[in-house]
Amino acid sequence: MSEIDRKTVVITGASGGIGRAILETYAKENVALYLTANSGAAALRRDLARRQDAPSLAAARVFQADLAQPNAAVALFEEIYKTLRRDQRRETPRIDALVCAAGIDLMTPESKALDFDARLERAWRVDVAATTTLARAFGAAMRAYRREEDAAQDCAPSVVLFSWDGVARGMKGDSAQIYSACKGAVAAFARSLAHSLAPDVRVNTVAPGWIMTTWAEKAPQETIVRHAAESLLNRWGRPEEVASVVRFLLSNDAAYVNGQTLEVNGGRR
Repeated sequence: MSEIDRKTVVITGASGGIGRAILETYAKENVALYLTANSGAAALRRDLARRQDAPSLAAARVFQADLAQPNAAVALFEEIYKTLRRDQRRETPRIDALVCAAGIDLMTPESKALDFDARLERAWRVDVAATTTLARAFGAAMRAYRREEDAAQDCAPSVVLFSWDGVARGMKGDSAQIYSACKGAVAAFARSLAHSLAPDVRVNTVAPGWIMTTWAEKAPQETIVRHAAESLLNRWGRPEEVASVVRFLLSNDAAYVNGQTLEVNGGRR
């Protein structure tokens, strides 16, 4: 299969718990993966290079970027797009899917050491500003390819962004206020982007609840129990359960799903 015939998938935040679970869903598929990470980029490269059981993962390209820095999202898009042009040997490269899973962890000691305004600014830069920039840029590139080469394709290219199930409900605390502001903005932006890119590109949002990522694994048992009780299933979700919903939204099975926010939380009490 030539480079132009392979599906191309871009995933930001690919070294995180959910981002890594999403890229693992491509382990058995022949796709071209373009992944981004920040501090975990080098480790991600090393891990994937050893995945001889999964050629698509072993051959994945990994790009490092600190999306909290000014103009980092623009530079990242330009770097990936330039690489896509070179790999596919065409001016308007094919991009089938974009997943913006990059986000700030508000619960790290470094983040908690900052005051509210500094935490909000950093989260806004990564979760909102960078996501908006990348989704607009890659969305436009997806539409350009589809209009130039692939207008008859049944299933439009797809963008998946990340919100939070607490946006619609609210939760006390500084971290919740910051997260609600940022993830609420992402969900609202995604709905408008879906209108802007239709019918050529689909845009949907996933809103996870309490998911057992690295932070949760270190949380006090009392916190684990309390939040588990908020789900109708009485447990936390797993990263791979979120990943399976993302893959559904990227697939032909979701060809008629557009402009939606899907909560992945086991049902909330």
